[in-house]
Amino acid sequence: MTKIFSENDKKEIQDIFKKMIDLAMKFYNDRNSTFKDDIEDIQNFFESYEWKLYTGLQTLQKDEYKGFALYKEIEEEEYIKFKKGRSAWHGIYIWFGVSRDDIYMRIVTKEEEKCNALLKIQKDNILDYKLEEKIDKFEEIKDRLFDVFLYLSNYINNLSKDDFKIIKDYNMMKNNTPLNQILYGPPGTGKTYHTIDKALEILGENLESRDEKKAKFDEYVKNGQIVFTTFHQSYGYEEFIEGIKPDLDKQNENENSQIRYKIKDGIFKKLYKKALYKEQKSKNDTLISNYSSVWKISLGYNASLREECFKENKICIGWNEIPKNMGDEFLKLGNNDKNTINSFKNEMQLGDLVCVFNSLKTIKGIGIIKSDVKYTQQGEYQTYREVEWISKDDEVNIYELNDNINLTQKTVYKLWRISPNILLDKISNVKNLELIQDNTKKPFIIIIDEINRGNVSKIFGELITLIEPSKRLGEKEELKVALPYSDEKFGVPKNVYIIGTMNTADRSITSLDTALRRRFEFVEMMPDVSKLSMDCKGINLQELLKAINTRIEYLLDREKTIGHAFFIGVENLNDLKSIFQNKIIPLLQEYFYNDYALINAVLNDNGMIFKDKKDDKYLQKIKNLDSVNSERSIYNIASFDDKIWDKIEIYQAIYNDEIANKLKNENE
Repeated sequence: MTKIFSENDKKEIQDIFKKMIDLAMKFYNDRNSTFKDDIEDIQNFFESYEWKLYTGLQTLQKDEYKGFALYKEIEEEEYIKFKKGRSAWHGIYIWFGVSRDDIYMRIVTKEEEKCNALLKIQKDNILDYKLEEKIDKFEEIKDRLFDVFLYLSNYINNLSKDDFKIIKDYNMMKNNTPLNQILYGPPGTGKTYHTIDKALEILGENLESRDEKKAKFDEYVKNGQIVFTTFHQSYGYEEFIEGIKPDLDKQNENENSQIRYKIKDGIFKKLYKKALYKEQKSKNDTLISNYSSVWKISLGYNASLREECFKENKICIGWNEIPKNMGDEFLKLGNNDKNTINSFKNEMQLGDLVCVFNSLKTIKGIGIIKSDVKYTQQGEYQTYREVEWISKDDEVNIYELNDNINLTQKTVYKLWRISPNILLDKISNVKNLELIQDNTKKPFIIIIDEINRGNVSKIFGELITLIEPSKRLGEKEELKVALPYSDEKFGVPKNVYIIGTMNTADRSITSLDTALRRRFEFVEMMPDVSKLSMDCKGINLQELLKAINTRIEYLLDREKTIGHAFFIGVENLNDLKSIFQNKIIPLLQEYFYNDYALINAVLNDNGMIFKDKKDDKYLQKIKNLDSVNSERSIYNIASFDDKIWDKIEIYQAIYNDEIANKLKNENE
């Protein structure tokens, strides 16, 4: 509800903020005092308006601030609440900061969980509504301070309590970022730099400082939610999806070591598996995850053995004592029987699922393996494992899950086509399972730098179709394909995002594969001169870059202009000299194929490139040849040790014709 303030209320609020500023100044002068009474007076004042106040010392962009947080108190656990951390405060609150020189007011949304209030604040651009002024101007800006506080406090007051309720799937709910996008533009426009911002935007992070963004980005990389790769000419399908790779026997690394070949997942397939990862826990704390295997077992030809296993929470196989001893009797068995015993004894793992055979298309009974193999001396079925049954009654048709392949009578074998979580989703009466991790609700991101440098059709393979939004898993037109090496069913989840970067100086968008262009959204990133200084030791970097790029665009095209990032961080003449010598000149040489006349024109004949007067006594016979242009000019780059590079005028001349003409006359 919007609060209406009288003129008297307005004066009281302005006075209380002045008191907060004075309190901060006292603190800076005497850090040992607590000023308890003063703080309590301010707290009581804001409580009369139903605001809670917390104060503490903070650091913002290397400046020390005495910070005051005004927040709404909510008791219930399932709501976003203000939390006082050692290094940061969490929640949604109005922050009033006082340094030795400045005052600052804005809404802060630094929270560990997400809620609708955050979505509304971002949508309404409330984070841009703030005040930043010098303390000594308080009398001049106190009305503005009141207006900002009034606006921000009314905004939060108009949010309902339910707006602060935690939404567990917030990131996926609010995200309307393209699933596949490519940032493209000339070199130095910040494409790779901005992939961090794009990734954090997808993940729902709202951070201001670059250090915070980089730290959070690195955190997501560490936990596997973001992966980064760079395409190049030798990059292939095997590195991206899957391939057969040599695997040397590390237990016996000698001259006679056998090289084995294994199917290994590529970077995208690993990310795909993480994006689909679910972990569930039984009542006995046995874990089931995507990495659990699914097994089929036949428990006799009648229901009695199955009922016994259900009752005693076990699965078992026969052959009396043969599985225990694995002696000569084992060697006499057929391959099917040997494989069954080996699978039951050695390949089944704790947490794997086991399905009890019912018919060629159905199972009846699903359990979680919870023990290693055990033995008994009684009966024919002496080899067993303990099982926690999570379904006994449902007859489940798994024919489609098994790729329309019938089950066989073989006692034990792995159902490698079936994912444990997909199987569990199909069962209606699963008991005693708790979902403890579900990655399908989180975004997972792959960043592909220099995406146009690789052979995209070769690298993506069948993935080029599967990444389409309409073909993602869970959509009406979802597609899965069998991978060529592993034969696994493969589809792309809708929580996997692809961000690519593309340098248009190497290759334009029009030269890209049509299939790739159709499936990606393209975000152009061009040079932004506003990011640069207008007075770097007397040099206008904005005009300098604008002049260079105008000439490049005229002589070549806009895709080969030079990005502002080359000049970010230039603080003095030495920095600028280094940039030109090590980056700008080599780039222009590449663009113009060492045509120094054109390079000189781009630099406005500023003296970095000069006509070299060669000694005619070595050239007379050559100049007399009919096939040689005797008037040809030879250009050279000024020696990097030459003092010309230390002159301010040489850089000013790039955008100032008057200075350029003056330098030219001096050199002549």
